[in-house]
Amino acid sequence: MHIIAIANQKGGCGKTTTAINLAAELGRQRQRVLLIDMDPQAHASLGLGIKAHCQQGLYEVFNHELSLAQTILPQVIEGVDLVAATVTLAAVEPLLGDQPGRERQLLEHLEPLKDHYDQILIDCPPSLGLLSINALRCATRILTPLDAGFFSLEGVHQLRALVGLLEEKYALHLPMEILLTQFDGHTRLAQTLLEQVRQQFPQLLHRVRIRPTVRAREAVYFGKPLCQYAPQSTAASDYRRLAATMLADAQHRPSVAPRAPTRSALENDSEDNSMSLSREKALRQMVVLTFNDIECSRLQLAGDFNDWVPDQNVETRKLNGRWQKVFTAEPGVYEYRLLVDGKWQADPTNPYEIPNDLGGINSLLQVPAQL
Repeated sequence: MHIIAIANQKGGCGKTTTAINLAAELGRQRQRVLLIDMDPQAHASLGLGIKAHCQQGLYEVFNHELSLAQTILPQVIEGVDLVAATVTLAAVEPLLGDQPGRERQLLEHLEPLKDHYDQILIDCPPSLGLLSINALRCATRILTPLDAGFFSLEGVHQLRALVGLLEEKYALHLPMEILLTQFDGHTRLAQTLLEQVRQQFPQLLHRVRIRPTVRAREAVYFGKPLCQYAPQSTAASDYRRLAATMLADAQHRPSVAPRAPTRSALENDSEDNSMSLSREKALRQMVVLTFNDIECSRLQLAGDFNDWVPDQNVETRKLNGRWQKVFTAEPGVYEYRLLVDGKWQADPTNPYEIPNDLGGINSLLQVPAQL
């Protein structure tokens, strides 16, 4: 069971939109998914067409009146169950404050469900109180949506500090990743944000970026995920790739947060670091794309796997009139285009395509997980 806490203390960064659409895409991938709406604003519940304000929920669970299983709404969308936010959720933090082990209450209530779900997603509140601490405490992975704004980046610093304290206090390892949302790579603001994240959090940036689309706001209004409301939209394709990469990564990650290393293990720090780097390199696989019928003097390749910089980290070979592009990438689904004699186009040899936000077509490439 993998538990993903989706957290950023700043509102409006795409946190709930990510929770809804990632859950929906994982459900479509035949994963057994539980989405827990821990935000008193109940936007994840409302975004799935569920108005459960007057029902019993997490307050009754933490008050030991109900089990967590009794609050679950089954199959709100394909493959996804929901613990909806209710009107009493705002009273949970004062309730938890008086309980022993207040930071691990959610973890204890999730324990009986560990064999029922493959993925549990928690939409955290936009604050760093006890509700968020409970979500982070039981997470095996933390996903932090980040929009193009100064205050959103500052919120990441505060969240990272809290995660560090939890790791130290409870001897945990909590992998954290930053997901750029509403990201328009053609604007100077977005590129400035990208550079800031690379400088300040070089190891945390997720390779998938969610592009802006008005369809996302429309989908929330109609209580549907993008895969149902606008499956051909750019953001829908981005969330499909996000789900695919997270499933591929999950094959190489433990489903429970490992303990911190002991003192004896720390004495072998250099050896552990080299082993970690070896494992990280092992995740990347060689990809060879061959183009038989493209006649040109210069062929370049750009996509999600190289930050859309033509031929960055790509080896070019030309054998018997055939072009080959060779690079490495982690398992996942990527969009790409060709630059043929200076003109952008989709790959004419690849039938798998998706519309992009510029009115053109991107080609799709799947790098399977190595068995």
